[in-house]
Amino acid sequence: MNRTVGIVVDSTFGLSKEYANEHGISVVPLKVIIEGREYVDQTFDPNLVIEAIRNKGDVKTSQPSPEQFIRAYEEQLKTYEHVICITISKSLSGTYNSATLGKTILENDKIHVIDSESTINGGGYITEKLIEYLDDGHDIHQGLIYLEQLKSRGSIIFTIDNLQSLIKSGRIGRVQAMIGNILKIKPILRFKQGILELEHKVRNFSNVILYLVEETKKLLKEGKVIVRIAYVDQSVQAKELEHEIYQIDDQIDIKITGIISAVVSAHVGLGGLGIYLAYE
Repeated sequence: MNRTVGIVVDSTFGLSKEYANEHGISVVPLKVIIEGREYVDQTFDPNLVIEAIRNKGDVKTSQPSPEQFIRAYEEQLKTYEHVICITISKSLSGTYNSATLGKTILENDKIHVIDSESTINGGGYITEKLIEYLDDGHDIHQGLIYLEQLKSRGSIIFTIDNLQSLIKSGRIGRVQAMIGNILKIKPILRFKQGILELEHKVRNFSNVILYLVEETKKLLKEGKVIVRIAYVDQSVQAKELEHEIYQIDDQIDIKITGIISAVVSAHVGLGGLGIYLAYE
């Protein structure tokens, strides 16, 4: 390994413990609070959140403290000259602010806090590509430029059963939600560079698949396409989607990354299924 840059991420990226340990990544966890009881992200069964939502339970989330990020930075600086901290989009969480405050407290200009402007498997993919790039010997300045390029090449497209969870958390406006809920239409949303928009509406899940397949095809003109599928409670539908996209072209690198972070599930709600779509 020729890497001189340490990496800190938050738990919403869904990196496995094995991957984080192998690559020396510090993962700072968020928390989920179900009926007043705290659970640390990635240390409990995410189905607890799904069941709580189904039962209309009280589900909240909380961001990490600046002190947690400080500990992660200090740990990374024992091994690496610089540290890049990548967080869930600041438009979705206060995690970026905590990470920035942690850097400010340390007063260390070798720490670089970056808003991924993404979440779930988008953040995970960006981190994996950055690790590969840095392992090839690129320095901190090249790494930061490459990171911005990665961010600009991808977006998350997803559907959910009901937009009420996103209204409740302030992630989407009531007018947009009202439009999406008319006649029980399936909303399709896109999250790109920190902005969440209601992009399209279809009648059923079959049309969701058709839409995602067409969006994947459109990106083929840019070269190799990356598709990462994640879900809340739609594992069967995820396999169906994988099958349909797999048949499009051999220039598509497709993988199911599994259930999304419990923290993100708490805000997305039931019926969540989507793809991180990018190009290389």
